[in-house]
Amino acid sequence: MLCVLLLFNPLRVHADPIGTIVSLELTGTGNLSYGNDATYPYYLSVDGSSNQLAGMCISYDNDINRGESWVAEVTAVTGPLQQVAAWLFNDDNLSIQAGNDIRAIDDQWAAWEVFSTNAKNATPPDAGAATQLTAAEDAVAMGTEPATFYQQFIIYVPQWGWPAGQDVPQNFMGYADFPNGPDVPPTPEPRSLILLGSGLLCLVAARARLRGKRTD
Repeated sequence: MLCVLLLFNPLRVHADPIGTIVSLELTGTGNLSYGNDATYPYYLSVDGSSNQLAGMCISYDNDINRGESWVAEVTAVTGPLQQVAAWLFNDDNLSIQAGNDIRAIDDQWAAWEVFSTNAKNATPPDAGAATQLTAAEDAVAMGTEPATFYQQFIIYVPQWGWPAGQDVPQNFMGYADFPNGPDVPPTPEPRSLILLGSGLLCLVAARARLRGKRTD
């Protein structure tokens, strides 16, 4: 019964081929921040899926709020600047997995500095942001990572459907094999928990009936 329920679970595999146009909604953020700025991860719903993409924001100068949606094109990581951002995104995930919140925030700030003069001129969290940016630039310049390393990342570039008010959506980076990549797992949504709980209850009920028959 559980297997049948999971078969129809909305948390299905979602592959984003390059050039695909998708709808995105900012559903929430993680618990890391610097000042008034939330940092990675940003949780995004792709095409209304209940499975949430954990994306890194790489546009410091733009701003959106939770619940706002827009349309974006899925693009490949090309050029040294985007490769630097991809290296930082990957390291951000490694930092969070290691429990190193300070380095995770530094990775996000360094990614903002790659594309924004305003971020460069602003006060960084600490000296670690510059250290992480230098490490990423050196890795790209020296070809430390193979070309296949950068192929595992994609960028969601806003196309139209700006959110309400004066907000303009940011570019977000994610893993190409979402939701099966090494993303930071989002908190399960209530309906996902209900689905799982229903499946477990069905298993318990079936086992109880089976026990009753054996007792007879």
